[in-house]
Amino acid sequence: MPALIRLVFLVFLLSCGASVGAAGNQAVKHALVLANGGYSRDALPNALRDGKLMAQTLRQLGFAVTERTDLPREEMMAVVARFTDGLPEGATALVYYAGHGMQVGGGNYLTPIDMQLTGEASVPLKAYPVRHLLERLALARSAVNILILDACRNNPFQPAGAVRYRSFNALGLAREHAPRGTLIAYSASPGQQAPEGQGKNSVYSETLARTLLEPQLEIRDIFNKVGSLVRRQSLDDQIPWYESSLTDDYYFQPPDSVTVAAGKPLQFARLGREGREVRGETPPPLNWFNDLSAQEWDMLDWEIQQRVERLTADELPALEHQAAGGSLVHQTTLALAYREGIEKAIEPGSGKVTRYNANNSKALKWLAQAAEAGFPIAQVELGEMYFAGHGVDRNLDTARHWVEQANRVPYTRARLDLFQLDNLLSTMEAARDPYLGGVRKRALLPSLENN
Repeated sequence: MPALIRLVFLVFLLSCGASVGAAGNQAVKHALVLANGGYSRDALPNALRDGKLMAQTLRQLGFAVTERTDLPREEMMAVVARFTDGLPEGATALVYYAGHGMQVGGGNYLTPIDMQLTGEASVPLKAYPVRHLLERLALARSAVNILILDACRNNPFQPAGAVRYRSFNALGLAREHAPRGTLIAYSASPGQQAPEGQGKNSVYSETLARTLLEPQLEIRDIFNKVGSLVRRQSLDDQIPWYESSLTDDYYFQPPDSVTVAAGKPLQFARLGREGREVRGETPPPLNWFNDLSAQEWDMLDWEIQQRVERLTADELPALEHQAAGGSLVHQTTLALAYREGIEKAIEPGSGKVTRYNANNSKALKWLAQAAEAGFPIAQVELGEMYFAGHGVDRNLDTARHWVEQANRVPYTRARLDLFQLDNLLSTMEAARDPYLGGVRKRALLPSLENN
């Protein structure tokens, strides 16, 4: 065969192979989008819009999408069964759910629109168990399973009224164990709640849809970024969370260095300096507050101080629950409330507020937790406590350490504190200088000790 003919034939084979490979890869990406919003009580109009947004986004990413809305329990079960049973060998399967969900007895349940609230004992019979959905995915022929739950609502059977703070154990959704080859993403961390959102879509779904379309992000990078963006937008009121048992990197839109093979997870491989194949590593998630401006830091500081000033003792259980869930803003707020005193009295004539029942050990515990997590407002507050000896032994070196840490962001109060601390430490160092006269030493030291 002449060389030119062989070349044309080879190009033809390669182009055909590329077309088949692309089509094959697209064919094994399947998504099921479920959105329940038309509840007879506590309707969720955003859930339906969120479902539509996610379906559109996934189609843009090459998924074959099955979209269903406002399903009763039997239909939910049938739709999930048809979807999982029809998955081809080695497929990517993604299930997205928006709507009410609840945690009862440590188990998570998605709420059908026909569910009547009669009591906790009937929930397993009237709701759709998340565990059942995960089992269906685990038994399917898919290679990669992704479950996204924008359903962190409260348990409607929890006590209300004066006893509503009796327990927070059943709020939101509980943690699920991700079977092998599965990633589970939640719009809020375990045991926490997520609001539906005031806009056209929920904050979580809107952020997720936008981030999914960013090219060359590995799946864990996507959910790390979504978590950071939602935490910033909600000022840490909502903390998305995910867990993964995926053993390979996965890309919705892979970079050039990724090998795409139909029927298999997307494999990431690159050549190291020695020419051998090495695995890509997922970088740690960025703190949600890293890119706040100086004005935003000052406003956030002011808002925390105002919240502490208005706080009443009956708000503490809810505040502690959110702090325990990882919210750095709530940890800092709780710490300052304990430091200032959780009870308050207002003089009738002057309106002067006096706070009492302070707890320095609890204040130090929560401030230290938030400061060690890198939250600058907590770092400044902790530094000032060590500077003043407020509830701790005075230690200027420790004070400077925390204030210096806070100066990694453009935070006005942190910069002023560091400037003042450095001036003070410089003055003290000069006072200890053996070449200075003893009279000056005696004049400076007593005044410093009084600062």
